[in-house]
Amino acid sequence: MPHILYKYIVIIILALSSGCIVDTHSGFDNVPPDAYIPMQKPIVAAYLHIGTRTINPYGLDLRGVDIVNLAFTVINNNRIGLLYPNHADNFMMVRKLKESAPNLRVLVSVGGYGTSRQFQAMASDAANRKIFVDDAVRFLKYYSFDGIDVDWEFPGMEAATRNADRINFTSLLSELRNALDSASRTDGKKYLLTIAAGAFDAYLSYTEPAKIAPLVDYFFVMTYDFVGQWNSVTGHHTNLYASTFKKNGHSVDRIVKNYVKNGIPPDKIVIGAAAYGRKWTEVQSSKNGLFRNAKGEGSIAYSKITELEKRSDYLKCWDKHACAPYLFCNRQKIFITYDNPESVRRKVDYVNMHSLGGIMYWEYFSDSRLQILHSITDEMRIAKGQIIMPSFLQAGSKKTYKKVAN
Repeated sequence: MPHILYKYIVIIILALSSGCIVDTHSGFDNVPPDAYIPMQKPIVAAYLHIGTRTINPYGLDLRGVDIVNLAFTVINNNRIGLLYPNHADNFMMVRKLKESAPNLRVLVSVGGYGTSRQFQAMASDAANRKIFVDDAVRFLKYYSFDGIDVDWEFPGMEAATRNADRINFTSLLSELRNALDSASRTDGKKYLLTIAAGAFDAYLSYTEPAKIAPLVDYFFVMTYDFVGQWNSVTGHHTNLYASTFKKNGHSVDRIVKNYVKNGIPPDKIVIGAAAYGRKWTEVQSSKNGLFRNAKGEGSIAYSKITELEKRSDYLKCWDKHACAPYLFCNRQKIFITYDNPESVRRKVDYVNMHSLGGIMYWEYFSDSRLQILHSITDEMRIAKGQIIMPSFLQAGSKKTYKKVAN
């Protein structure tokens, strides 16, 4: 946007906003005033966790989405296997899905949590990798997919296989890249290769980032689950910045900077938003339960969180430095960390400020009213110049939070 227009918007921000809104772009280093418009169009990607569902392609609202990842398939005898028989019907609907949205690219996600051993066994042998790669190309063409999303969680996590995983992961991606490019030359279609990448420091040492970067189109960095039921202390599980209460903690900003330092181009980094939260019980009451001792209880869908937000016994809080919401119920000693429309808009702004590849979220069906998805796509429209003022600033004068942290 023009420099003068930006100044006027800053004035409006200061006039309308409370303290927790003014810091919208805090934490960015040396960002020029006109940097709100990205250098290139970032993408919006959505994961659809199929499970046992039979998907109606006409019942999906994917307006503003550039890439859909259908998750998951598994590795069976070094080939892509279906988790459930009905997945074949779900994958056949890819053609129908693209008829109504010709610019939409649909990828198949292979792997997911708990499938590392499958990847290790396949990737450790060149002959096995060839079987997988050849089958992957066949699979994509048969179902009309636009590419493959490799979700190995995670190479190198076991010390005994760390060095082998590091090399084999690169070899697998290199061979997939070559096969997909060869298929593109044959049928004239661009096939994407993406990976679901870890949002923790060790992931970058357990893999070969500089060698992988030229091979993949996007790193879908899973910037969520920073904390969860495996922790005995509460925290933010998908915060944009570190909290002042825990300055050395995990954050989207921290992992993005580490990725860039390790030779990954910013325009290949796609950060993640979460349509679910992490929950604890038996939480200590001080600081409204944030960074307090507690008992982990697992995940909770965003659609259920919005119902809790309406209850008078739940305090809706906002950590302004972390740009992260959380809920606290003092009566039941419950703490929930999550993303909401405000926090994901901040993430979209971050993508545009730093010219990243885009933003993705996990996952579509946990967001039954599509509030998270529409907050992402609406904010992305701003970057394209279709709206002058960001939607969260239009609502800046409405103070909806009962408690503001810090």
